[in-house]
Amino acid sequence: MDNPGWSPRSLDEARERIDAIDGTLLDLLHERARVVEHVGRLKREGGGVGAATAFRPAREIAMLRSLHARTRDPLVFATVFAVWREIVSGFTAAQVPLSVTTPSDTAALARDTFGAQAILSIAPSSADCMTAMARMPGTVALLPDAGMNWRAVADSGGTVVAAAPFAGENILAWCVTMGDPEPSGEDMTLAMAQDGTVRHIPGFDTAPADETRIGAYPLPLKTGRIQP
Repeated sequence: MDNPGWSPRSLDEARERIDAIDGTLLDLLHERARVVEHVGRLKREGGGVGAATAFRPAREIAMLRSLHARTRDPLVFATVFAVWREIVSGFTAAQVPLSVTTPSDTAALARDTFGAQAILSIAPSSADCMTAMARMPGTVALLPDAGMNWRAVADSGGTVVAAAPFAGENILAWCVTMGDPEPSGEDMTLAMAQDGTVRHIPGFDTAPADETRIGAYPLPLKTGRIQP
């Protein structure tokens, strides 16, 4: 339990407290793993959203917003984010292996976004990423924002479901899947006019009837640079 008034009398006492906390963290991870097993079972039994992939960016970013709001000194959010990222990556893989395809320019961003347990493949181009996404259900195509071909995304049958990174000042890439986006509570809709112009419209699923909806994405956390 958090006790701001606690003050150890020796290094040994402080280290014993750290060991006890680490043991509690491990117990909680075991408990979380058991709950995730049930989540996977319920998804398989229910079908529909989440049955073919465990990638739920709206859910993940909503969780991050809550964690960010609750993080306080001396703990910095960069540490919380890094730990959380790998916890979610490992438990996602335990449900359904997550495959991600991206060009080499965004390979490092892909690993930061999806964690060490994602199955990452490097494709020659964004077009190749979208081909792989359409061929393999559940695959996420991470496409660089620079030179983004929105019409190709629309023609691929895929949908933008998230922006990357999930936390930071600038959007560097887009997560495209064959699934549908989900609301996170703070979202933007991507809509493309007939001339190819793309607008970012506040809200979820707010594209006008005369424009093509390319997807929707949760607003990333504006936390500044979170990578050390």
